[in-house]
Amino acid sequence: MPTVRKDFFLDPRDRLTEQERALMTAMLAELLGTIADEIRGSLPPGSIAANDEDSQQLLRQMTTAGLLDESDLIALLLRRADEERIANAIRARSNPRGGFLQALIADDDEAISAASMALILARGRRRNRLGQPRIEFEDLSPELARRLSYSVAACLRQHVPGLSSKDGHLPFADGAAALLRARDDAKAVDGLTEQLVKILNRAGLLDERILESAAEEGDVAFLAYALGERAGISGSSAWDYLADGDNGRLVLLLKLAGVSREFAARLLALLGDLVGIGDLGTDIGRFDALDEAQARSVSEWLQLDNDYRAALRTLGGANGNRPL
Repeated sequence: MPTVRKDFFLDPRDRLTEQERALMTAMLAELLGTIADEIRGSLPPGSIAANDEDSQQLLRQMTTAGLLDESDLIALLLRRADEERIANAIRARSNPRGGFLQALIADDDEAISAASMALILARGRRRNRLGQPRIEFEDLSPELARRLSYSVAACLRQHVPGLSSKDGHLPFADGAAALLRARDDAKAVDGLTEQLVKILNRAGLLDERILESAAEEGDVAFLAYALGERAGISGSSAWDYLADGDNGRLVLLLKLAGVSREFAARLLALLGDLVGIGDLGTDIGRFDALDEAQARSVSEWLQLDNDYRAALRTLGGANGNRPL
């Protein structure tokens, strides 16, 4: 009953849609299945019977045990689902010219070319055979990767027949440890995106032309990191202000990034309704009214570590978000 009551009174704007829930569940099940396959592959012969449970069963077992109640994990799944939702909606309405990342591969600057190629290849690995988005093990934070690896290993160990509760644990723990040792943080897609936008910025190429190309193609992940780089804040903070753009949050990000009023108006018209903005005129007015001192104050706030801001929220000294 407490769960039903909580769900009943939940603001509809905060409730996952059926499409979001289905996509997040599919991505999570595939991630767990990938981790399980890697651990199984490292076990000595005969350590485990042939796999007769699929990733959905593993997902149900870990959910029931409370092993997936991880805020960082849910945030990552939701972000990927939002990226997909916003991108698909933009592409349906914008008639994009297409290929700005592909064009960068041909750039004379080898650093730009290599970084663009690395990002394109990484994104290709993050689509399954049906073209749906997936999360790679490297996309997890080190702490989350560790917890999930050992949790999956423990679940696999429970399904080995003929062993007492005290026996046979070491090969599974070793399998998780081997997976973690093989993990390469440099392959994380956010890190590759950040690397490219920094190279472009140093080369003086992170201009409104490339921002507009990214926006029209629905590449909101690149757009967020590019705006964050121009604003001097992290890509993850920029994403939060783009994807939850109401109450002046997207306008604030655009002001911090130093874009023109014309670009801001075009971007708001393109995706404003997809990120919670109901009245474009109000937000353009906010953009015009926001002065340099206000923008600088919020920029300094956003440069604070997320854990520091979270502590302030807990202490009640600030809301941690600083909308206009």
